[in-house]
Amino acid sequence: MYIVLEGIDGTGKSTQTKLLQEHLLKEGYQVETVVEPTKSEIGKLIRVQLKNEESTQDTNQQILALLFAADRLTLKDRILEVKGDKTKFILSDRSFYSSIAYQDNPNIDMQWLRKVNDYTPQPDMMILLDLDEDEAIKRCDETEVFETKEFLRRTRQKYLKFLEEENTYKIDASQIVEQVHEDICKLIEENIM
Repeated sequence: MYIVLEGIDGTGKSTQTKLLQEHLLKEGYQVETVVEPTKSEIGKLIRVQLKNEESTQDTNQQILALLFAADRLTLKDRILEVKGDKTKFILSDRSFYSSIAYQDNPNIDMQWLRKVNDYTPQPDMMILLDLDEDEAIKRCDETEVFETKEFLRRTRQKYLKFLEEENTYKIDASQIVEQVHEDICKLIEENIM
């Protein structure tokens, strides 16, 4: 199964991905985790660009969208091996949903963003860790140019629209870490296992 955890910066995606991995391993499943951007050469380039103030400009947003799609393709074969297999899991901290939420602006069409991600595998389940932008900004280390309250507010609204799609679920990320983890495990048990 290919499960992605999504949400604005500060929602606890990395923490929850690690806790879910530990839980599934204890239950006897094969589990691999990935983080976007990956550790590939493309991912390294993206990480540098995310700290660049010019990365918020329209042309650079288009370049980042293409780089993220290319970076996702480095994972494609591994994901396709486990997609739909209920004994194996790939857990991803972010996916193409992040590109749409973070890079959709008046000069980048959402359909174009979806199109450049057409060849990347779609998750079996997307879990949105939802958190108010005021609380999220308190949790951020503010090293990326995208970590501003207004930007996170707009991005959160885009994430919430995904809940209209199939296999997308929301978890309240304002709760204590253990409760969020418990809610995620319950959601997976009810919908996949």
